Amino acid sequence: MASPIGHAMVGLASAAVVARVTGAPRSPELWLGAFVASGLPDLDLVLGWIGLRGPRFHRNASHSLVVIGVVLLVGWGAVKLLALSPDWGIALAWSAALVSHPVLDVLTTGPTLGAKDYGIGLLWPLHSKRWFVRRPFIDQTTNWGACRTVGDVWAGVRPEIVQLVPLAALVIALTLVL
Repeated sequence: MASPIGHAMVGLASAAVVARVTGAPRSPELWLGAFVASGLPDLDLVLGWIGLRGPRFHRNASHSLVVIGVVLLVGWGAVKLLALSPDWGIALAWSAALVSHPVLDVLTTGPTLGAKDYGIGLLWPLHSKRWFVRRPFIDQTTNWGACRTVGDVWAGVRPEIVQLVPLAALVIALTLVL
């Protein structure tokens, strides 16, 4: 499970690649929308405020590629129905940032958390399997809710800052200069 820093960087990098491919303008609208979209699946954490906690609620429906796909199709349909004329390149870039979230969570969730049923419900509701990888890109085992000090948070985000942020920054830079 990546932190908000990892999700933001990978979401921005994903959006940058799609914007480059589609010719979408590199505008504040692109970057802000990608930043927001990259974190949207973790809004399911709000359920914890009303007592709905654990793997049954977090990283399930909001992290499902099926649910995200349906939401995107409904959103795009609403745009057409309302005769709005968005920049479709930017819309696709935002979509890429959104989809990057559950994918990154799978790539950073290993067998330690997978054994505790904390994998990612990528195909929910079609399949109940909780996905994780045997060798995660970054084996993120930090329990963010248990972090009590800056040191606890730093220990959790340090691997992402060292490994993920430079790679994402390089991708973003390359899309801007190539």
